[in-house]
Amino acid sequence: MADLPDIDIETLRLIVAVDEAGSLSAAARDRGLSQPSASARVRAFEARWQLALLDRSPRGSTLTTDGQAVIAWARRVLTEADTMRAGLASLTGGRKGEVRVAASLTIAEFILPRWLGRLRDSMEVHPQLHVVNSDRVADMVRSRLADIGFIETAARPAGLEHRVVGADRLVVVVHPDHPWASRRTPLRPETMARAEWVLREEGSGTRSTFEAALGARPTTALQAGSTAALIGAVRAGLGPGVVSERAVAAEIAARHLVAVPTVLDLERPLTAVWRKGSRMAAATSELLRVASGG
Repeated sequence: MADLPDIDIETLRLIVAVDEAGSLSAAARDRGLSQPSASARVRAFEARWQLALLDRSPRGSTLTTDGQAVIAWARRVLTEADTMRAGLASLTGGRKGEVRVAASLTIAEFILPRWLGRLRDSMEVHPQLHVVNSDRVADMVRSRLADIGFIETAARPAGLEHRVVGADRLVVVVHPDHPWASRRTPLRPETMARAEWVLREEGSGTRSTFEAALGARPTTALQAGSTAALIGAVRAGLGPGVVSERAVAAEIAARHLVAVPTVLDLERPLTAVWRKGSRMAAATSELLRVASGG
């Protein structure tokens, strides 16, 4: 028995997902994996244990008799593993009140401090905050580097639970000397598509929201890695920019920048994300409640 290979818990979760989702491709989406990666995991498991879990055909994959037996055992193992993980998290959370948060830039700068303040009012907690773009938030939650994440995009990251906790609106801003600054009629997509833009990096919620609303990939004059850099570039006259209304309110009020009307719908949801099937520690659950307005 000592020479038997270890059991990979994440592969067991994938195999059980095949039974629940009805196919390997659907299971891969549910677990946030690519089809090739999921297939490789299952094949490695089969080779390690010298079993055939799936009958593969051009029409898809079905469970073998061995596969059905493995799934029955896997469910029991996963139940016990999740019970132990939840118990350990409860013990650790109860003593330390720690919560690891990943948040995209606008939420981290303008909204999350208020939520964390309310969280500290309700319990002793020591949050760790990682400020990254929306794509990286999802990756950190999937990889267990963060207990909960907050993103600024309508996209729903694969393999994660989600809850909309608010909304934010983007605005198009220009330098006061820009030709658009004196416009009275809203900008149309064809006009905007001809401009050279100051935008956040790919993977940010701000950029993905703008590109989805525009329905085209805009020409970029400058790609900015932060909101402050984007605002500075627009103030310097490098081109029009798209930014959260919250982030640029003071610049507009001081007339350093001008908000330009547009026909685009630039409202976006603010969304909490966490791992599917995970039981939250007390501090994480309380932060989600605070963010949801509970």
